[in-house]
This record gives sequence, structure tokens and C-alpha cells, in this order.
Amino acid sequence: MSRKASGTRLSGAHRLLQPPWNDWQPRSDYHLYCVSGVQTESSKVLSKCDADSLGQELRPNDVTTDSTHFQHGSRALAAKDMRKSQDRGMAHSDEARLSNLLRRVSREDDRDRRLATLKQLKDFISHSESKTVTLGKQLDNILSTLNDILNESSKLLWELRQDAASCLGLLCTVLSYEAERIFKWLFLKFSSSSRDEVKLLYLVAAQRALEVAGERKAFSHVMQLVMTNLQSILENVDTPELLCQSVRCILQVARCYPHVFSTNFRDTVDILVGWHIDHTQKQSLTQQVSSWLQSLEQFWVADLTFSTTLLGQFLEDMEAYAEDLNHVGSVEVTDEDIPPPSVSLPKLAALLRVFSSVVRSIGERFSPIRGPPITEVYVNDILNRVLMCVSTAKRVQFCESVLTAGNECVGVLLASVEPCGPLMEAVLAYGLDQLSCCRACGSDFNLAVLSLLTLIVEQINTKLPASYVEKLLAPDSLLLELRFHREKEVMSAVHSVYQALLSLKNIPTLEAAYKLVLGEMACALSSLQSSLEPPYSPQSSDSPAPSLQHPAFSSLSLPPDKAQFTVIFNLSTLTTIGNTKNSLIGMWALSPTVFALLSQDLLLVHSELAVFYPAVQYAVLYTLYSHCTRHDHFISSSLSSSSPSLFDGAVISTVTTATKKHFSTLLNLLGALLAKDNLYSESRRLLLTWAQEISTLMRKCDTYSPLFSLPSFTRFCRGLLANGTPHTYSHSSAPSLNCNMFLSPVQL
Repeated sequence: MSRKASGTRLSGAHRLLQPPWNDWQPRSDYHLYCVSGVQTESSKVLSKCDADSLGQELRPNDVTTDSTHFQHGSRALAAKDMRKSQDRGMAHSDEARLSNLLRRVSREDDRDRRLATLKQLKDFISHSESKTVTLGKQLDNILSTLNDILNESSKLLWELRQDAASCLGLLCTVLSYEAERIFKWLFLKFSSSSRDEVKLLYLVAAQRALEVAGERKAFSHVMQLVMTNLQSILENVDTPELLCQSVRCILQVARCYPHVFSTNFRDTVDILVGWHIDHTQKQSLTQQVSSWLQSLEQFWVADLTFSTTLLGQFLEDMEAYAEDLNHVGSVEVTDEDIPPPSVSLPKLAALLRVFSSVVRSIGERFSPIRGPPITEVYVNDILNRVLMCVSTAKRVQFCESVLTAGNECVGVLLASVEPCGPLMEAVLAYGLDQLSCCRACGSDFNLAVLSLLTLIVEQINTKLPASYVEKLLAPDSLLLELRFHREKEVMSAVHSVYQALLSLKNIPTLEAAYKLVLGEMACALSSLQSSLEPPYSPQSSDSPAPSLQHPAFSSLSLPPDKAQFTVIFNLSTLTTIGNTKNSLIGMWALSPTVFALLSQDLLLVHSELAVFYPAVQYAVLYTLYSHCTRHDHFISSSLSSSSPSLFDGAVISTVTTATKKHFSTLLNLLGALLAKDNLYSESRRLLLTWAQEISTLMRKCDTYSPLFSLPSFTRFCRGLLANGTPHTYSHSSAPSLNCNMFLSPVQL
């Protein structure tokens, strides 16, 4: 047994020295073999003759010695010993370098040199695949050094301290087998620290570790420990900075280890909701908390029972505060426990905001289409109760924050359901009531109201009564006034309301909106004409087409600046209809059609008005250009037969018939305008670009060759020739256009 045991301890070198012959050979030869095997390099040369004589002696015994095999084994043994020595040297070198870096980063006085040294330390750690043993041996020393840096008090060293926190997180990831020890150390230091800025750095280190580990699941074995400590920290932080950093760590856990976070989801939400409804916090923090809640959508959806229960609690609290407000000032109620409006209103606003955040957090699952527990009855009931709470608060005391939060909440609920009956009437009345408050409120309130109105129009859509549209677009409506708001965001929101109205699928209601938009535009053009002085005073024949005028605006006159803006704004809203390809509504259902309006009914903008208000002319031309570009300038439809083919689709056939003469009309208009001497330079540039696009399309296909013989094409080419003379326009400001490409098929 002892023999066997000793045999197991034989080294590789010992096995290399086994003789390459059998046991029957003389023991003296074996001795000679061993002696020659262990000789030094210098003695090998001196004993070569002896080795040769030894070989001669062995030959009579018919045994051959392979000395090369033995020498190779000897060199391998020496190389192995050398590698071990080198590894020990490298390990010693790494330890020495690490110790040097730690010493320098602690004792260096110059800030920039300390930053550079810390960067070297970070590089050493991040490229330490073969140095983990070295890091593990000096872990205590590294932690102590980095902790000293984190606890330095100079504000000038904040960047250094942040880098140290990042380095600490990186160390935790590299030494993942020591992750439990490092995380415990981190959380212990966090608990014992009395300085918030140092606590913040410990959390930065934890976040860095979680981020670097990422999806590799390197911390799976310690993640429950980490989550428990982070949850405890979240429950006890009392500053927004620490809150934000602790939540960042928790959200990283939720992304990479959802099964671990799911058990803490409800507790985390409870804490975040508490911060959300604290109306004393800054709005930016409230918005940040809302975004955190929404980022946890998968957990909200997975726990719908908790989600709907929470919404129910918020709603009950809202109704309680609304009831308190309703009792304020009542002669019959003298209960001193009822809080004053100064207390109830901010809390009601906070509840409305957090309610909206939770509904958004549930995401697409908050829809009756997806089934229980979110049903149409459920959403309608909630929407009705929210409307009552906000209306009650407004009746008692006007509070902009409550109305803003209420409008947002109504909009979030309205996106999930299409109200009908009494609830629809209540929503429509609520929208108009909120619009009436815009003049007295700020931009945030205005944006919320306009967003709500857009949503109301989009959701109710075909059920929207024409009378509602007439109230929104009437001359005394605040919607029209908000177009002139100083904030561009508000003006853009008004534009969205117009686009929603001009996208309605109910033709009578859409036509009502269209007529009002055109009627106001006709009124604005008349006001611009009235502002011209002799000899540019308008003639009776230059007045807007009767088909554009609307009785609601017949007695209205606008100042020139507002009139010009109104025309340009209303034209921009018409792109909603005009740029929908093959639209029966834009091409045929409305009267006048968008093309007829822009190419025929607004010709007066190309007369004297173009001299004094060139921006109006340009707006009309650009809107027409956009409309024509969307339909390839109606070139193909101009070649269609007068009677549609039986094989044509109903929509395409009708549209083609309705647009047959559009291309000829377009060529006439472009030719007439290009021939003018006093054309606004930007308008001329647009027309020449337009002409170039038409020419490119016409020359692409031989099918279009009949178009070159149209009389309108001849006029078009004459207009182009008028722009070929140097005095017409500056060649540097207009696109290059070869008129010969048009004139070859035509004789002028």
C-alpha cells in the first residue's frame, strides 16, 4: 500500500527518467544512461566521445539507444520549470504594479495625475482575465483604497470620486465569485455612512456592477440579496437624488432578473406611488417617477388584480376629496374635519396624475378589446366618475393644476373606449367647457385641452355631430385665437385639432368643417384686399369666389397680419385631405375639391396681392405643389378614357375620371405664372423645380408623348422660355432647366 501511495506522488520528471529499455538490460548501462541524462550543456560536448563509445559497446548486445528522445524530455522539463518561474515572475509583477497603482492613487497630490492613475487602475481591472488571482489577493486593499477616495470631502475631486465608484462596480463584475462579499461590503458601508453624497456613490458603484454584468447573469447567486438590500434602501431614502439612484439599480435588476424583482414589485410600486402623490415635490421628479412606473409595464400586466385594485383606491380617494370640496361653504355642514380647498385641491390633482400614470403603465392591456377585468363597462364607469370629480372641483374653485391633471386623465381613459349616449354628450360638453378656460390659463393647461380635443374628435369620429364642429371653428371660438399663441407648441397643438377635424370619416360633418375653414380663408383674403391702396385697390371681380364664403364670417374683418397668418395656417391644414392618395373625399366628395380650390378659386392671390403679400401666394402654390406631387402631377389620369374600364377598381376609376383635366389645368397655371415679370423669387424657384419634375416624368414613358401636343403644354413652354432671359431672374437662385427638352416635340 505504501508503495502504491508513493507511486502516486511520482512527478512527471521522474517518469521521464525511466529507461527506454527492458528490465533484462544490465544495471550498469542504466547508470550510464542516467549519468549522461543529467549532465550539463557544457559536459555534453566533452562527453560526446564517451557516448559514442558507449554506443559501440551496446551494439554487440543488439540494443539501440535513442539519445534524442531523452534529450527532448530533458529540455521539456527545463522549459516547464522556466514557465513556472516566469508565471511566478508575472504574478509578482502584476501584484507589484497593482500595489504601485493603489499607493499612487492614494498619495498623489496632483488631481490630474490621480485621475490618470485611477484610469490606469480601471484598465488594469477591466483587462484582468489572467489577473483575477492577483485582484482576489489584494481585494481588501483595493476596497479600502477606493473607499478612502469615495469618502474624500473636496468638491474639486467629485470626478475622481465618481470614477472610483465606477471602478468599484467594475471590480465587482470582474470578481463575480466574490460578488456576495463585495455587495455586502457596499451595503454595509452605505448603511454606516452619514453623508448623502457618499451614499450616492455607493449606489453608483452598485449600478455600475449591475450594468456591466448585464445579461450574462453573473450575479444570479447573489441577486436576491442585492434586491432585498435595494428594497430596504428605497424604503428609507429621503432625498430625490438617492431615490433616483436607488431606482436605477432596481430597474436594472428588473430588466436582467425579472423573476427576482417580481416578488418585490408591489413593495416597489407602493414606495414610488408615495413619491408620485407628494405634491410638494418638483414636477420634474413627479414626471420621472411616472416614467419609472411605466417602464415596469410587464409587471403591471402580469399582476392585473393588483393594478386594478390600486386604480380603485385612487378613484375612491378622488371622490372623497371631491365630496369634501362639495361640502365646503355649505351652510348645513359645519364639520371642522373637512379640509379646506387649499388642502384638497393639490391632493386631488396628485391623485389624478398618478391615476393616469398607472393606466399608462398597464399599456395596451388597458383596453376592453383585451377582455376582463378591463371591460367597456369598467372603463366607462371610471371615465364618468373622473369627469364628475373634476367638474365638482371646478365648480367649487378654479384650480389650473386640477383641470390640467383632469384633462390628462380623461384623455388617457378616452383612448381606450369609444363613448356613446349620455357619456358621449358629457365628454363633448366637458371638452368645450375646458376650452373656454384656456384664456385664463398657461401653456401646460392649453396643451392638455388641445390634446384632449384632438382625442375627442378622433375617438368619437363618425358620431361627432356637425354642431360640435361648428362650435369649435366658429369666429368667437378660443380655438381660433390659440393659433396666435406665443408658444409654438400650442400653435402646433391647434394644428392637430384642425387635422383631426379634416380627417373625419363622416362626410356631412367633414364638409361642415371644410366649409368653415374655407369661409375663414375667404374672409382673410377679403381683409387683405381691403388693405390695398389705389391704384392697387381690388376690383369687384377680384373678390373671393362665392363658393368659399361662409355666413359665419361674412361680417368679420381681420387686421392684415392676422389675415395673412390665417390664410397660411388654414392652407397648411388642408394637406390632411389633399395629400391622401386616391382619396374620394379630397378628389370628389368635397366642393370645391382641393385641386379646384388651389388652382382656380384662389387665383386672386396671383394678382396684386402677390406684390404685397408674396407669402400668401407662395403658401397657395406650395400646397398645390404638395397635392400634385402626391398624385404624380395627374399625368397618367390625363390620358385615361372618358368612360372608366369595367376592370378598374371603383375608387381608382372614380378618382381618375374626376382628375382627367387636372394636368392640363396645371400646365396652364404654371405657364401663366412663369411668364410674369414681378413673381416672388421663392415662388419662381418653386415653379421651376416643379416644372423640372414634370419634365422628368413626361420623358420617362413613351405613352405620355400625346401630352406634348396639348395647347396647355405650349403655354407651359412659353412660360419657361420667358425664364430663359437674364433679366427675368437670377440664375444663381433658380434651378438649372434646359428648355430644349420640352420644345423638341412642339413648334411655337
